[in-house]
Amino acid sequence: MLRNSDRQWLAEHYPNLSAESDDKIFGEVIFTATYNEESGRFLQITPEVTDGVGGLCLSGSFRISIETRTVFNHSRLPALTIEGVDPVPDRHINISDGSACMCNPLEEDEYSEPYFNFQRFFGELVIPFLYGQLYFSREGRWPWFDYAHGGLGTIEAFSKNPTAEKATDCIQRISKEIVLWRIVKPLLLQEVGIKGHIMCPCPKHDYLRRCHPMALKGLRLLRETIRKHSIQLP
Repeated sequence: MLRNSDRQWLAEHYPNLSAESDDKIFGEVIFTATYNEESGRFLQITPEVTDGVGGLCLSGSFRISIETRTVFNHSRLPALTIEGVDPVPDRHINISDGSACMCNPLEEDEYSEPYFNFQRFFGELVIPFLYGQLYFSREGRWPWFDYAHGGLGTIEAFSKNPTAEKATDCIQRISKEIVLWRIVKPLLLQEVGIKGHIMCPCPKHDYLRRCHPMALKGLRLLRETIRKHSIQLP
C-alpha cells in the first residue's frame, strides 16, 4: 500500500499518522476543507492552499486506521475505519465490518490501475469522506450526490462509464443480490426499452424515474450494452 515516497509525504503532511507497516496506518487526521454545493467544488485547505471555493468550511480531527484488505466483500481498496462514528448506512459505513464506503466498486480502478496511488486515494477519497462525516453531523445529510446502497448504486455508477467491461463487472455484482436480480434480469432481457414507470426496487417503491432516475439511466445503458456486445447473463 505504501511506498517510501508515501511515507515521506505522510510524515510531512500528516505527522500524527503512523505507518505500522506498509499495510497499515493509524493515528489522528487533522484537516480543514470546504465544499461549495452550488459549484460542486471541494477543496482541502492547507497553509499552502487558500480557500478559493467558498461554501461550508469545516475543520475537524478523526482517529483512523487504513489497512490493506484481506477480504474483498465490500471493496478492493484499503479499508478506512474511523473511531467514534456510528456504523450506519447513511454515513456510508459498512455495518458488517465498520469500513468506510468511499466510492462505488465500479470506480475503484481509477485508484488502483495501473498501480495503487496512495496519495491520490488519501486526498480524493479519505479526506472528502471525513469531511462528509463532519457535514453529516452538522446538516443531517451527505454533502454531495451519493449512490444508492448496494446493487442499485452499482447500476447508477455504471451510467457514468457504460463500457462492455464495466457492464460485465456490474452484472457480476448485482446478480449476487437475489431480490434485486429477480427484478432487474427480466428488464435487461426484454425486447422493448425500459420504461420509467416501473417500480423502484428500493424500499420506497416509487416509480423508478422519480425515485432513482440515475439507476433508470444505468439500466437502459446496461441493456443497450448487453445487446450490443452479446453479453450473457447468469
